Amino acid sequence: MIDRVEELRFELPIDALTDDADFITRALVPFGGGFLNRERMSFVFCGQSWIVHVDGLIVLIDPCNGNGRKRPGFPYFEDLDTPWLAGLAAAGVAPEEIDIVFCTHLHCDHCGWNTRDEGGRWVPTFPNATYLFAAREVARWDPAAAVDPDPEFNEYNRHVFAESVAPVLAAGLARLIEPPYRVSPSLLAEAAPGHTHGHMILRLESAEAIAYFVGDTLHHPAQILRPDLHLRGCDDLGQAIATRKSLFARVAAERALIFPAHFPEPHHGRIVATADGFDFVPGEPFPLLQAAGTLEHESHIDTEVPNI
Repeated sequence: MIDRVEELRFELPIDALTDDADFITRALVPFGGGFLNRERMSFVFCGQSWIVHVDGLIVLIDPCNGNGRKRPGFPYFEDLDTPWLAGLAAAGVAPEEIDIVFCTHLHCDHCGWNTRDEGGRWVPTFPNATYLFAAREVARWDPAAAVDPDPEFNEYNRHVFAESVAPVLAAGLARLIEPPYRVSPSLLAEAAPGHTHGHMILRLESAEAIAYFVGDTLHHPAQILRPDLHLRGCDDLGQAIATRKSLFARVAAERALIFPAHFPEPHHGRIVATADGFDFVPGEPFPLLQAAGTLEHESHIDTEVPNI
């Protein structure tokens, strides 16, 4: 079983991805919905977590931003106060019941709820879970590791390690992994570098289907048609494009589902091979169990797109 917990949504201009009017008209207009608002020339950026029940485990994937964080580089993530935990409860899960927390990468909107504020201290939100972090990703963001010349070039990601990663490490709840890594009989963590150096994806294979939880390997279906398109913020853009192309080929060949971190309704779908490359086929509408847990910013399009 797969459930979804939504934290927030907002609009970004489509020209953050492409200003190719012909491509937009020919390829993106058919998607419609949150993927393209033709009047506003924008798309919906949805922040959500995925919950997978498999092999007797409850696995939480990419626990969003969290409340009460200072993110001056990105107002939409600044000092949030969302009922994300209520959304988790609406999905029938208590924080204490989470067995595994899987962070595809350590940008602030993928690891924030790793911790919560308790009396002025950041403490793990999921006290009985094992948190799985890519060792390369931890080295990427740990200010003390100095693996990268400028480990906090993403201004909005400043302080994230101290708030959302270090407390988990200190509590002894983290496991640093080197992909490929077998999480359970049905789940395999795989490397998907580019967006960040240590970015991972999670592959689910069950009797019913194959699915990939792909984090930020892509932000919009336009990137399936044109893998060169991107939002700002990749550690290695060339590697990100190569990762997308390889992933799309596998997903299409396996007829697998993809569950990205930021797609609006229906939030998931399939990739199919075409004569020119690949295309996106939206999935069936996803249950709106977590509607009460969403913060919406509908009246403004952020024209200053940050690194995300």
